[in-house]
Amino acid sequence: MKKLIYISLAIILVSCNIISNDSRFGVVYQDSKTAQISDDKSNYWLAKQNTLQENFISTQKFYKEEGSLILDYKYPHLDEEYNPVFSSFNSFIEKTYLRTEKSVQQVLHNNDLSCDPIFKDAERKRRNIDYKIYTKNDQFLSVLLYKTNYYDEEHHNSFMFKGLNYDLKTGMFITYSDLFENNSDKFLLFKLNQELQARIGGQDSFNDCWEFTKDKFEVSKNNFVVNSEHIKFYFDDCAVCPTYSGNYFLEIPLEELSSILKTGKSESSYFKS
Repeated sequence: MKKLIYISLAIILVSCNIISNDSRFGVVYQDSKTAQISDDKSNYWLAKQNTLQENFISTQKFYKEEGSLILDYKYPHLDEEYNPVFSSFNSFIEKTYLRTEKSVQQVLHNNDLSCDPIFKDAERKRRNIDYKIYTKNDQFLSVLLYKTNYYDEEHHNSFMFKGLNYDLKTGMFITYSDLFENNSDKFLLFKLNQELQARIGGQDSFNDCWEFTKDKFEVSKNNFVVNSEHIKFYFDDCAVCPTYSGNYFLEIPLEELSSILKTGKSESSYFKS
């Protein structure tokens, strides 16, 4: 298979402190320091993962009760003593999620937190955030933030996701345009819908999903994570599939995207041929 991705030279897949063991989200949720990771074939690689994680990344917690609302977050924190450029990552997390008043108001008053009509008049009671690392090496960090809103009625919750891709050398966040050629949207949208149709035809849980439209793609195009073989585009409740289906991502092998990936045309490229 053609070697597409520069970061695959040192890719490590680390599973970080996620709240449940639910394959719907495409991840295995377990503690990276205490649990055996099913994909690892030897203790050497498990030890290697733990050592690299301890070098510069740790799990931080934030808990706040604000009236009837509880904020309970776990999030990655990068060691700025290890590399000062990491301040941009930590600052993003702080500004987006940890400023209590802003976070509370967003949860309480953002009508877009769920598109499911059963939540229209429901009171939001709790917001949880946790994360999983998909890729980490000396240049590239790919993280999925997994966000859950809990409501006043039992078993009522909604899900949102945020993919963060970060250049560990420059301290810059990596976007869709950094990885894909110009004018690649049409082809990638076609590939996503091709994958969706295959899922609809082969998995009952996808039967009620609908086409990935251009406007939905525009919203989700920067909401992706990357591992050594695939790119996964995450979407929130009701964007592509109804809430009850429990489906929140589509993945495409990198090999199938070779024609639209930026492959080594500059030193800053993350994909090399």
